[in-house]
Amino acid sequence: MNCEVCGRETPSTQEVLLEGAKLLVCSRCASLGQPVRKPKSSGSTSPPSVTRPPTRRSRPPPSPHRYTRPRHPKRELVPVENFSQLIRAARVERGMSQQDVAQRINERSSVIGKLESGNLSFCTIKLARKLERLFKLTLLEVAEPLDLSKGSESSSTTLGDVVEIRRKKPKS
Repeated sequence: MNCEVCGRETPSTQEVLLEGAKLLVCSRCASLGQPVRKPKSSGSTSPPSVTRPPTRRSRPPPSPHRYTRPRHPKRELVPVENFSQLIRAARVERGMSQQDVAQRINERSSVIGKLESGNLSFCTIKLARKLERLFKLTLLEVAEPLDLSKGSESSSTTLGDVVEIRRKKPKS
């Protein structure tokens, strides 16, 4: 017989429970698992007792009678169109410098400068929320879902139908 762990040929094997599987192993590999106790052949009808490895406790599945909040698809938040002008106007109105704003929201002043000039290609939701709280503004809005049913019926949907490109407005 061969050991199911190491593959060595051995005259006798032992049955052990290793990672939840019962395996026939040699005496060297037997220490890797828990020995499986075989039922006594004295006519006992009790099921064999198996020493199981400790398992991680997990949450029980939710009860079917318990109320669960319905899950809505994630709403994508996007910055409002005049994001950079709103930040600059609010900062100037309060008489704050870019460094003052940066210190108040724990960011670098260069980030604030890039946001105000429109040179920062994206703004994280976290940063936008900090600025909203500081200036008491609405800087994020829910993106409108794209209606893909408008396309012609003869052609299939293309990547261009799905992607909406925002064009930069010319600086005034």
